[in-house]
Amino acid sequence: MKVEYVFDEGSSKEDTYFIKEPVFGVFDGFNSLVGAFVDKDGRTGGFIASSIAKETFAENGGGLQDLAVKANQRIKEAMLSSSIAIDDKARLWGTAFAAIRVKENSFEWVQISDCLILVVHRDGSYRLLVEDYDHDWEVLSVWKKFADEKRENIRELVAQDVINLRRKVNRAHGALTGEEEALAFLKSGEEKLENVSDIILLTDGLILPKEDPEQKDDWETFVGLFQKGKLKAVRKYVRDVEESDPKCWKYPRYKTHDDITAIAISFDE
Repeated sequence: MKVEYVFDEGSSKEDTYFIKEPVFGVFDGFNSLVGAFVDKDGRTGGFIASSIAKETFAENGGGLQDLAVKANQRIKEAMLSSSIAIDDKARLWGTAFAAIRVKENSFEWVQISDCLILVVHRDGSYRLLVEDYDHDWEVLSVWKKFADEKRENIRELVAQDVINLRRKVNRAHGALTGEEEALAFLKSGEEKLENVSDIILLTDGLILPKEDPEQKDDWETFVGLFQKGKLKAVRKYVRDVEESDPKCWKYPRYKTHDDITAIAISFDE
């Protein structure tokens, strides 16, 4: 088993990860949209949330779902100790995540939101363990309309749409926000390692940018890049695209440069 990772901070600096065989995880935090929180050490709520989840999973005690439940509760406690109004979804911190535990002939997995697990097989085929992860497409479709008009202040123009989307967290899509409802959105399972060449865990910053938010993500190109140059090749592709579109007009997205975090576990035959 060989392990490769990329950790490339973007504008938000709220991703984190851990590699502690046989458990691996990636975490993508998000801050309050109203009254954005920063503690005395300069840490945002999103970074605190992702770090809490990371530290909880690194304990590697019990099942992966149990660790997710524990992380969720700890995030709630951290918000309460910081006087966050947890009855207002727009003020919550939280994190998406994906984690696995590798066994002798299989691996356990658990994830929530748009931190993803991609399995690549020895014959070149691949499979995402979850499909219904893109909760941003409606807001980004609005973004695209403003981008076609070459508007300069799109983030401000869609601010209320983003807040409305946040208010759907743990109602229409999930994230660890300390809310008990988050647990219904955890997805988990166990997969055999037979014929698996690679398992890739990634935060959404490594998903290839696309021109049309309503189109499916291009995982075929992603896997092709990975097979040629591993995670560094995928990261370079994403960063080159972002660099070519600094105003986010051609490739609608919230940030010019998002955080990129990914781990690839590769298996010898």
